[in-house]
Amino acid sequence: MLRYTNPLNHVYKFENYGYTMKKLKIAIFTDVFLPKIDGVVSATLNLAKGMADRGHKIYIIAPKNGHNNEFKYKNIKVIRISSIPALFYPEFKLTTPFSLKLYLELKKEKIDVIHFQTPLTIGLMGIIIGKMLKIPIVGTFHTMIADPQYLQHIKINGKIVQETAWRYARAFYNRCDLITCPSENIKRELLENKLKLPIKVISNGIDCSIFDNSQWKKFKDKYNISEKTLLFIGRIAYEKNIFYLLDCFKLVLNKMPEVKLILVGDGPQINDVRRKIHKEGMDSNVILAGKINHSSLVKSGIFKACDIFVSASITENQPMTILEAQANGLPCVGISEKGMKNLIIDGHNGYLAKLDDKNTFAGRIVNLLKNKKLLNKMKKNTLKEIKIHRLPEVIKTWEKEYNGLIKSLISKDI
Repeated sequence: MLRYTNPLNHVYKFENYGYTMKKLKIAIFTDVFLPKIDGVVSATLNLAKGMADRGHKIYIIAPKNGHNNEFKYKNIKVIRISSIPALFYPEFKLTTPFSLKLYLELKKEKIDVIHFQTPLTIGLMGIIIGKMLKIPIVGTFHTMIADPQYLQHIKINGKIVQETAWRYARAFYNRCDLITCPSENIKRELLENKLKLPIKVISNGIDCSIFDNSQWKKFKDKYNISEKTLLFIGRIAYEKNIFYLLDCFKLVLNKMPEVKLILVGDGPQINDVRRKIHKEGMDSNVILAGKINHSSLVKSGIFKACDIFVSASITENQPMTILEAQANGLPCVGISEKGMKNLIIDGHNGYLAKLDDKNTFAGRIVNLLKNKKLLNKMKKNTLKEIKIHRLPEVIKTWEKEYNGLIKSLISKDI
């Protein structure tokens, strides 16, 4: 039997090429965190809480947010870094790329793995500290930052800008010991754009236990919903392609004028969306519910109160809003792009339409709403397909990957 001490004085035991090790200490670096809620934050919380529930110690490093009520959870410690709003997207925060105080704290805590969720300044801080501590670095690719709709936030676009964005992404992720992404389609795109192996697909996961739809009738009463209803949840921003969705909804109303669309969320395009709704004469059909706290949303009954989840976004890797809708049995209609194709099986648990085909997008919605038998069949299929994304299995995968990285690093050093 061999004994090995890593640079941070963790002792591991090896026997017949196997090993046992104590519970892990994982530092998760993310440029977006509570109180903001989006897909990255939800995925980060799923990972952190899932690992913490299994006895691992998690440190979440995130920008300061000006709020006093910090997130608290057993085996999770949140460390905030001073920040300023990003000019290109005020909801994002920028920090210095290095903190000596944080480095010394993580060194003292003997961190095993660093995992960054976003390629901004906090993510860079994670890479720098990981290299200094000589421990494995994992980077998860959540957001297609080179997509034209994301680049609209900084008011520039074009092939040169997109290639610059990919160079920027490579500068971050090619410094990792492992790159992960939530869908096979995204993995292929990363490889096409010269991100290095190993790249592994790991679902963001969904905790199905958090949902409570017992208040669905109260939700319908609150928003005066009596007819068939479509649901969208997400940022009201360019990358969500809201105008396209509203154009498709207008086509739905031509066939079924009683249908409602609920838009849940807020963002930089909200005023433009309001003007669009008014201009198209859809004020009585589109309900702008605004931003709803996630803990309230999952217990609001909104998922049972609605019939279909819709999204026209073409930038998604694995949208948490789709996973949450599917966890509640909602069939989804979306665009046949990127990660959407991994969650929506066309004709089985929802429908996919090509980006340039608004008529098909709208037609699929109408077909589902008019065919109750088909809608119920797709609801059952949706609940079957979501099983592979349930959080307990996803967390086991992460444990395996983290342990494999540590074992690989130790083997090289012996």
